[in-house]
Amino acid sequence: MKFFEVLFLCSYIFFSQNLKAQWSNSDFTLTGREILCFAKKGSSMLAGTNGGLVVSTNNGQSWTNTGGGLPYQNVRALLNVESYPFDILAGMVSGRISMSTNYGENWTGFPIDSVQLPFLADINCILEKSNSSNFLIGTERGAYLLPQYYPLSSWISINTGLPSGETKVRAIVENNGEVFVGTNSGVFRLNGFSWVEKNSGLTNTNVTTLTSFNGNLFAGTAQGSVGGVYVSTDNGDSWILSLNDGWVTSLFNIGSSIFAGSFGNGVWRSTNNGTSWSQINDGFGGGAYYVMSLGADNQYLFAGTSASSIWRRPLSQVVTDINDEIIAHPSEFSLGQNYPNPFNPITKIKWQSPESGHQTLKIYDVLGNEVATLVDEIKPAGSYEIDFNASQFSSGLYIYTLQAAKFTSTKKMILIK
Repeated sequence: MKFFEVLFLCSYIFFSQNLKAQWSNSDFTLTGREILCFAKKGSSMLAGTNGGLVVSTNNGQSWTNTGGGLPYQNVRALLNVESYPFDILAGMVSGRISMSTNYGENWTGFPIDSVQLPFLADINCILEKSNSSNFLIGTERGAYLLPQYYPLSSWISINTGLPSGETKVRAIVENNGEVFVGTNSGVFRLNGFSWVEKNSGLTNTNVTTLTSFNGNLFAGTAQGSVGGVYVSTDNGDSWILSLNDGWVTSLFNIGSSIFAGSFGNGVWRSTNNGTSWSQINDGFGGGAYYVMSLGADNQYLFAGTSASSIWRRPLSQVVTDINDEIIAHPSEFSLGQNYPNPFNPITKIKWQSPESGHQTLKIYDVLGNEVATLVDEIKPAGSYEIDFNASQFSSGLYIYTLQAAKFTSTKKMILIK
């Protein structure tokens, strides 16, 4: 009798674990919406949809509408920002970008309410370039640059080198210090203020998504004779087909795993830099296989679908080496542009460090004289912010320098009284 009791108990445990080892639909109230993008900020997870912005504060178990002040409800791109007091940017239809300072609850125009993109082009993606104050966006009518975030700045068209002003820029990514865009005419690399085609070996040039992973570039393509995921190990100079799939919509990497969302085939995973892929669709049903976007918080991988809500799966099931440090700690050194700039008399400076060690943040005048030391201590890895009060200084140009380990970065700021 005991043998059968033990057998039953083992079978129950195995069955229960396998029930949990799968995707689950996190909120049926979103059924019918297209889930277009994700962004994590603090303890909140945001999702942009064609019916507005939604937020979850319980790891995606439930979602509620948010986004007071957004001019449009079709949110197509989200960017988690680290270098400014605003923390999230949202790109929408009709050439509008908005910023939020409270994790997506309220929004104002970026850089100001009255600024819209030329031609009111729908926005597909946003990038904050590392170690600079530049923002780039991709739209249904080319690419645009905001050279520095001032309240009166405007977006500049950077379409030289693209096939036409009607080129659809669907993805922007930075890899090994270079900026790349994925378009309906292939991949292009930014060279100054123009683009250089990088399509060698890319037999399908209808690129829908890009990501950088372990120094390599990955491009997702769709609607061609050979669609799927292509990989470049030489910074875009050549490409090889890594995954054959008819319509790849999204790429997302975390830990040592890279994921590909497919419109019709669910989610693929590779744990060997794209050498091989396997589907991880356990638990999916109906429209869940039509994935539009991917994202993650500290505990779950999320798949946004075309009409079947948001699905989630524990990261511990699909990323074997995941830990809090992968998500919570920065992956690289960076020094952000102070905000506001120009300022009077207080401004904020943000920076991040992927490792612990001695750090200094100092202010200099234009002659190179040190006028203030804001930080001079050993700090753990993390993201930081500090106020600089210049009430005792005269108007003019000042320079601030961060030194951490072997990293040094310097930026300019303007005090106007």
